[in-house]
Amino acid sequence: MKKRVFQVVLTLIFSAVALAIALRGINFRDVGSALARVDWLWIGVTFVLILATLVIRAARWRILLGRTVSLRDTLGLIGIGYLISGVLPLRAGDPARAVGASLRGSISAIAALSTVVVERVLDMLLIVMMMLATVPFVPGLQVYLAKGQLNEYVSFSLVLTLSGILAFGILLVFVLIAVFPATTEQLARRLLEALHVPNVDRWLKPVQSIVEGLSVLRSAKDGLAIGAWSIALWLVSAMYFGATMWACRDFIPGPSPLKSLVALWASALGMIFPATGGIGSFHFAVREALFWGFSIARDLGFAYAVLVHTLPYLTGIGLGVLALLTWGMSPRSLISRGQAIEE
Repeated sequence: MKKRVFQVVLTLIFSAVALAIALRGINFRDVGSALARVDWLWIGVTFVLILATLVIRAARWRILLGRTVSLRDTLGLIGIGYLISGVLPLRAGDPARAVGASLRGSISAIAALSTVVVERVLDMLLIVMMMLATVPFVPGLQVYLAKGQLNEYVSFSLVLTLSGILAFGILLVFVLIAVFPATTEQLARRLLEALHVPNVDRWLKPVQSIVEGLSVLRSAKDGLAIGAWSIALWLVSAMYFGATMWACRDFIPGPSPLKSLVALWASALGMIFPATGGIGSFHFAVREALFWGFSIARDLGFAYAVLVHTLPYLTGIGLGVLALLTWGMSPRSLISRGQAIEE
């Protein structure tokens, strides 16, 4: 309990810091004036595209779940994940929706959680690939990433490149686990025995559940389908970032696919920071990418970030509320069981 409280407090501190950094130097009058000039027709287009991304996410996750859950249910569970992660720290929505999947289909919660991890790794791999493909066309960002240093020897660009390599490596390990389940279980047993862990069979059950959750990766057909849905997801996401930019064209000059892609991968990297719902870190990442990449004033970049974050944020939460009310699920139960699975 003390550990959980410490994690929550630490995440709330991170969230407060992220929000303070995102708001630093922002003129709220300029932000309000910019948002008042939004084209609501394009906002309607954005909303439709956001719904499309949710359906695509649901279709991809359904394949990862071995089609044990209906498309309608996976869509509702994704909404529940957005709802819980949007209001609670520690991204509690991911294990919660895994628990929900076990209640709506014939799959264990741990197996379902392993498929969520696969989703995250796939997304990170595509995000880094998107970044590497667009940065060469944005000189300002090249300079920013090269000058930004974690220390004397490690630049931001190197960290992001290594992140892509790591994501690819993890995905490869997942595929190997899926293709060689018996070997994976044998290696796990030997490791547990070498560590003199009591009741080895008990500890092997989570390993078996994880192997079960990754089993879909054994199929080349399903693997290609997952890859195709992943590419479609980020293409449609780029489209809704672009539609939002057209809605903001009165203060974001020259909307273009390049600007949309840069804002998209910047926002995704901002979401990695452990701030609740990405509030603050998302906005900071987008405004800085637009400022360094395209010389867009930080106030105006922040106004765009507010819009492009709020629309999917509220849509996901609304979908989650609808699913909970329809199914009569208890958020507290999903969260507590999800925390137990994480442990």
